[in-house]
Amino acid sequence: MKKENKDTDLTNILLGLILVVTIIANGVQIYFFKGRERFEWNIGVISSKGNIVQVSSCDFKGNYYDINKNIILDNGWDKINASKNNTTDTFFPDSLSISWFSYNEKKFYKGNFALPYETILAKSVQMGIFPSRNYTYRTDQVLRFVVEVQSKGALAVWIQNFDKENKETKLKIATYQSKEIKADWHIFDHYSETNKTLDIDISRKVALVMEKHFYKLEITLPSGYTLDNSYFELFNQNIWHFSERQLKTTPGLHFLPKEFYLRWGNGRKIFTTQFSFNEEDVLDTFRKESGIGDKTDLLVLELIVNDLNDAIKVILKNTKTNSEVVFKDRYKSKNERSIIQLAN
Repeated sequence: MKKENKDTDLTNILLGLILVVTIIANGVQIYFFKGRERFEWNIGVISSKGNIVQVSSCDFKGNYYDINKNIILDNGWDKINASKNNTTDTFFPDSLSISWFSYNEKKFYKGNFALPYETILAKSVQMGIFPSRNYTYRTDQVLRFVVEVQSKGALAVWIQNFDKENKETKLKIATYQSKEIKADWHIFDHYSETNKTLDIDISRKVALVMEKHFYKLEITLPSGYTLDNSYFELFNQNIWHFSERQLKTTPGLHFLPKEFYLRWGNGRKIFTTQFSFNEEDVLDTFRKESGIGDKTDLLVLELIVNDLNDAIKVILKNTKTNSEVVFKDRYKSKNERSIIQLAN
């Protein structure tokens, strides 16, 4: 009987120790997990208006999603380069690393900064952002961290969210000064790209985005056809959507053309085509025909569809010298169809 009591006491002591260890382990896990400090958030980058930049990396600690390093920014809050997905059940970031290229200054910048974590935590709750693991997904509970890239390496960090009525609230939480760095265009390479030896002329990259060459756009279609839902993209990534009416009223374009998409029809048949300009050809041709910065009314970019609706010719005409330059599509071979007929 005494032996049984002794065994029972040892068992109880062992169970008690296991219970204590379990409680301590759970307590440690809860302490380090800090569920009340885990939120749902994403990131984005903008530029000050008129400050034309391209951001190669924007790393808020804890975010697992990249921004698009091909996007050119220059329109302030009207255009944002944002990560596609939200980071969930994660602490707010306590640091930021960012690098970019300034087209205005022809300089590369980089900065690594500590963020005011406690301030972010307090301000986010004031904005109605709550821990993500305790709530189902709602758009007004997702906080966005936005970097505003400014001139001469300066930047500001904002937090932003939208309520149920889609009303925006944003607060500036910090300002910083980045440093100019020595870099080349390969900072915009993707991980799958391995050719790091190709020499890329940065001055030409800048020229494609920044140079202005005034020209008019004229589109000739077969008789009885009209334009509809077309667009023209420039190398600064501005896109002009137009139809027959808008084409007739526009005074002209200023920045270099990158590509266009045309759609036209006659009520029975519909055709489309897409054309991409070669970087070297378009820059050299416009420079030669107009001169850098010349805004005189000399150049006409003609897009001519033949009567069979099976080929398009792209010509830059100089009305002063009567010279003509024919552009070739950057991506299409001689055997590929340049025009597609859609189903009736």
